[in-house]
Amino acid sequence: MTEKEKLRLDKYLWAIRLFKTRTQASAACDSGKVKFSGVQAKASKQVNVGEEYEIKTEAKRWRM
Repeated sequence: MTEKEKLRLDKYLWAIRLFKTRTQASAACDSGKVKFSGVQAKASKQVNVGEEYEIKTEAKRWRM
């Protein structure tokens, strides 16, 4: 039996290297630079396959 893995949004953003540290990813979520469905997303939000996020970094604006 396979169980669905859980992953926090800040860990995901750090793992795909949009931010150098998990602290920076968490701070971006807290400051409103990460949005899910047009609403600010918390760092503790669970990431699921197929969801789209808007992320603003210093260099670019990402839509994933």
